[in-house]
Amino acid sequence: MKIGIYGGSFNPIHNGHIYMAKFIVDYLKLDKLIVIPVGTPSHRKNTLADATMRLKMCKIAFENEKKIEVSDIETKSKDISFTYDTLLKIIETYPGNEYFEIIGEDSGEYFHKWKNYKEILKLAKVVVLQREGYSTILKDSNLLQVKNPFLNFSSTRVREAILNEESIENMVPKEVAEFIKVNKLYKK
Repeated sequence: MKIGIYGGSFNPIHNGHIYMAKFIVDYLKLDKLIVIPVGTPSHRKNTLADATMRLKMCKIAFENEKKIEVSDIETKSKDISFTYDTLLKIIETYPGNEYFEIIGEDSGEYFHKWKNYKEILKLAKVVVLQREGYSTILKDSNLLQVKNPFLNFSSTRVREAILNEESIENMVPKEVAEFIKVNKLYKK
């Protein structure tokens, strides 16, 4: 099987994330894409919405996608989340497959500074999605740069819109917007 691993803060998940997830399933002809909201991030202060809430939003966003599953592998852990450790857990859960670690070019720019990045490249193909204004420094035969459409979406913009009491209906699925509203997420 070809298994993709798509981690991120998803704070909140937005239409750009959803589009890219579907795009990469088709582009790589994946059998399964595992979406993994980060638990405790290794690379920034934890200013994220509650992990359980971000996990639920991801599950809502992908509930009708047969090839996409959402995993709580990081959100249920109290440890700092490192891609290498999560990849090892995925390989243990789904042994003997071909693995694709999906990252954005914003992460690709500093991938060479990630914990055990050389081992990640031995265990999986690292697939870098283009993001405007970024470029991947590292070159490796197991690092694939994808020519994908640029989408003008960001979680930061969604959170700003919520704070400014602007509509987010074109940025997130309506069920996710409703979940955010009901749970009063991203309000000061």
